[in-house]
Amino acid sequence: MRVASSLRHSLRSHPVFSVTNVSVVSGGGGLVLGECLAVFDSVLRFVGVEGSVASPLVRCDGGTVDIGGWLDMHDVWAVGEASSVASLSEVTLSGGTVSISRCAGTAATLVSGPTIASGVVSVQCNRAGGRVLRSSSDYRMAGLLSVSVVPCDGCEAALACFDALTASFSDCVCSCRAGGVGDACLPFNVPPARAGGGGGGAEGCVSGVTLTESVTVGDGRATACFDSVVFSGPITVAVDLRSMDVFADALNVTLRHCVLAGGAQLRIGGLSESTARPMPHALVNITNVTSLEGTIVLHGAMPLNSSVLLANSTLRATVGGSQYVPTTPGHAGYRYGPALVLDGVRLLSTRFVMTRSTLVCGGGSCAAILVERGLDVNLSSVFYKDNCVVISETYVMYALASDLRVSGGSIFSIQNSSWSAPSTEYYGGACVFEGVVVAGGSVLQVVSSNFRLGLAMLIANTLTVTGGSWLVHRDDGFRTAYVVYLAKENGVAFCDRSVWSILDNNFTYGLYSSTIACMTNDWSPPSDSCPIIYGVCNEARGSPVTNYQEELNIGAPVRVLDCGACTVAASASWTILIPVCVVCASST
Repeated sequence: MRVASSLRHSLRSHPVFSVTNVSVVSGGGGLVLGECLAVFDSVLRFVGVEGSVASPLVRCDGGTVDIGGWLDMHDVWAVGEASSVASLSEVTLSGGTVSISRCAGTAATLVSGPTIASGVVSVQCNRAGGRVLRSSSDYRMAGLLSVSVVPCDGCEAALACFDALTASFSDCVCSCRAGGVGDACLPFNVPPARAGGGGGGAEGCVSGVTLTESVTVGDGRATACFDSVVFSGPITVAVDLRSMDVFADALNVTLRHCVLAGGAQLRIGGLSESTARPMPHALVNITNVTSLEGTIVLHGAMPLNSSVLLANSTLRATVGGSQYVPTTPGHAGYRYGPALVLDGVRLLSTRFVMTRSTLVCGGGSCAAILVERGLDVNLSSVFYKDNCVVISETYVMYALASDLRVSGGSIFSIQNSSWSAPSTEYYGGACVFEGVVVAGGSVLQVVSSNFRLGLAMLIANTLTVTGGSWLVHRDDGFRTAYVVYLAKENGVAFCDRSVWSILDNNFTYGLYSSTIACMTNDWSPPSDSCPIIYGVCNEARGSPVTNYQEELNIGAPVRVLDCGACTVAASASWTILIPVCVVCASST
């Protein structure tokens, strides 16, 4: 919306201009109010507005908020990269009121201006640049030089009521004069704002009960906790991070000693990547959980610096018993019986750990872990599957039209685990993705694990390792035809001094073939490429590997080192010293 600079935007004698429950996406500006704004004895309000724009979400380049005027901004989120909520530096507050509550911007500046001749700017529970603003000095750094700060759990008439039609304010309730209506004593009713992450909800843990109806949890709380709760029947319990107390220091989601049964689904998430950036970090702890035909669904982006832990749990599901229906277009008619679903998960400087847990999936097309809309591990995030047992008839991790992308100095690690997916069908494998990308100095490693599989451990169209990244297979036992199977011809690419380390592994026949036990299927790198591949102390079909091209079908030269030769003393030249030391570091 744009008011031309030559036009006057004038509100006088009790009109209300309200922008409520609006989402804004623009490569340019958002809501531009021009250079001649006049708010006199009237209301200009922005409530429940979320926008991703390349400038301040609300901008006014001139005007006044005069006596009796109220400029109200509540639950306004500027989620564009380095975006502020409003630019009011050319606006003069001259006897009116400006209220800013529960707003958030990704930039360090929340609101710039206004210039105060008289009147008050009241603020409550706002976030800027990833931190909650608590004091006048915080607000000065965020662009507001003079404010009246109301605590997050407090209330004040200037934040809640239209003064011209308010008779009194008591116990956080506005009492209206003649002509005032609604909770805020406005001149007429306006659309109610959607429920936001307000805060002030009662904390505590739901304990020792059985839930048999679907419910959404959030409601302005900073904590969602379930202790010894049974989720029973084909119900969905959703923990909506967006509706939690987004102005808390952290969001805590805890499940301990719970049971999911009869097709119950627990969904945690609900954030887009842009919305996740201004949120407080989330601490998700799922421990000692038992699932019998239930499904745990993590969906959307996690806030920066979050942590997700799934530990000491047993999750079982079957194609016939699970009630999970894929939401990827074209797949709604298929059933995969997943115990865990990662739906559009984006990890941003986040630690995801699944440890000391067992996942079991039964049925002809079952996938113990189902991935939808891609899995991104970014910004120095870590994704660990450690000390886990996964048993599935067909797939361990199956992605519907989705890529795995590990980037920005992140780590994706499968370690100390045992996987069994003994399907003999073509394209039956442990991990199946459209494409796999390891970029920007990141690591994808498979270490100290055992695999009893059919066709392959990893199936994808393409595997790209770039930007000085590292692919590691170390100390593993592979009973499979192929460790890496690329459906696309010449689908492997190693670029920018990226390294593939193949160390101390044992390769033998799987259930798909009694004649094939290789690292890759057909792969011939382009003639102008020179992938860096190290082979150390591997064994294939009971014998030490000496020729990696013939014995493991690796279609590129492999730098072979003897067992025990992984020391600094073993390298005579600087050009070899650095890669060899990197290989050694992996072993510690």
